[in-house]
Amino acid sequence: MPSRPPIRPSRLRNIAACTAAALLCLLPSATATAAPARPADTAGWETLDTYVRDRMAATDTPGLAYAVVGPDGPIHRRVLGSDGDGRPVTASTPFLWGSVSKPITATAVLTLVEDGRLALDEPVTEHLPGFRFGGPEHAGKVTVRHLLGHTSGIPESAIPLVTDCFRTDCPAAADRVGALDGIDPLGPPGTVHAYSSANYVVLTAVAEAVTGQPLADLLREAVFSPAGMDGAFADRASARDRGLPPGHQLLWGVHSAVADGVDDHGAGYGYTGGGLDDLAAFASFQLRATDGVLSSGAVRLMREEATLRPGGAGTGYGLGWQVGGLDAPLDGAVWHAGVTPGYSAALFLLPERDLALVLEQNLYGFLENDAMMAVAFGAARIVAGGDAPADAPSALLHHASVWGVTGLALALTLAAGRSLVLLRRPARPTGPGRRAVVTASWGLLGALPCAALAVLAATDRLGFLRIWVPDLHIALWTAAVAGAVTATLRLALAIRAARGRTGGTAA
Repeated sequence: MPSRPPIRPSRLRNIAACTAAALLCLLPSATATAAPARPADTAGWETLDTYVRDRMAATDTPGLAYAVVGPDGPIHRRVLGSDGDGRPVTASTPFLWGSVSKPITATAVLTLVEDGRLALDEPVTEHLPGFRFGGPEHAGKVTVRHLLGHTSGIPESAIPLVTDCFRTDCPAAADRVGALDGIDPLGPPGTVHAYSSANYVVLTAVAEAVTGQPLADLLREAVFSPAGMDGAFADRASARDRGLPPGHQLLWGVHSAVADGVDDHGAGYGYTGGGLDDLAAFASFQLRATDGVLSSGAVRLMREEATLRPGGAGTGYGLGWQVGGLDAPLDGAVWHAGVTPGYSAALFLLPERDLALVLEQNLYGFLENDAMMAVAFGAARIVAGGDAPADAPSALLHHASVWGVTGLALALTLAAGRSLVLLRRPARPTGPGRRAVVTASWGLLGALPCAALAVLAATDRLGFLRIWVPDLHIALWTAAVAGAVTATLRLALAIRAARGRTGGTAA
């Protein structure tokens, strides 16, 4: 999933919010344990520690770990709270990193480029003949560079079609790209920037076609091993071996350790992970310009903002890295944030200070995105020499959406029960006009959640809602079933009254 600063609302989040809004129109503190660090290293970070603790309490995050990192490793680190199994978080407790996987993947892909096994401006179809996104002409112009920089024309709306598969029989990346065949491109390759994890699913398929091995193996060989990321994982089996605990999602405002899914073929776009020390090791590796794994030119290219043609407008993205796009003092940062169901993470490189910040959390709520990710951006500001942010985003969207639809579901359930009771009683006389208004009103209210489900299903968003906003998904289904029952029973009442058995019914 994409992450923005403080993560701009995505089209998918808007769909969930708008669904709830349409329906509504009708109607803590954590336990801290300091990770080992030299006493001299921890001096001067009180503001950072206080800010992180305050944000953790504000969002009721169960577990969090962060570190300020230099080229030689962590300078200051803290681990807070507990994991999804109730154990205290340590520096080795595994987390999922979400889209922080993208710079890891991009680093591995650039090793293939530098080895001469792949070329940045080589058409994807050279390695994936079955890639037909946008038709043969468009697909034939999409290059590895376009995928790395999200300028292939693949829209954000394609993400649910090819990501977040948690079944045991999930298709490999090469078998997922066919789902993009019927998607209309946003524009010719290189002319439009649209952040979409689908680009990195295709990139995974390319890398696997070139190497003849799973991407997870390439990541271990090209990145994890040389960076010293000894506890990092990139597939379901290694995540299980590392003891990845479930992450937390919000269920009606309460964090619940229910998110235990790992996309076995999703390392390229979002399903790598590991402990705080592993993510810190990658940050140090990047501050050391990858220790020669990549040439200085390749490292520089990854961190340069790409431009679109024609006109040369900047994209805010390099090759696997977000570049700038933040207010001072983070305007020179090279960074990436990421989320999966139940987890979130962020990594900020501050080249002018030769420092980095890494942060992991075991809580994520899609409709509380900005509130939950604010801790990472605020902490990065402090490390970069800025002040702690005074304000934080609100979680009102989550509460209004979930509780509003839940309230509608409850109202329709009660209405269905009352309608059933009325149907079993003798009807009271009422005028046909009033009867028609009552029946139509209940029919419209009952049909609304059904219509919302139909729209989500038609646009392939229903599965997304189930994975990312499970409480809203449950509430919407409950409202739809109760609404359908209510509408049906009210119609039965109206038909009975029209037949003149005992007169009309009003409620």
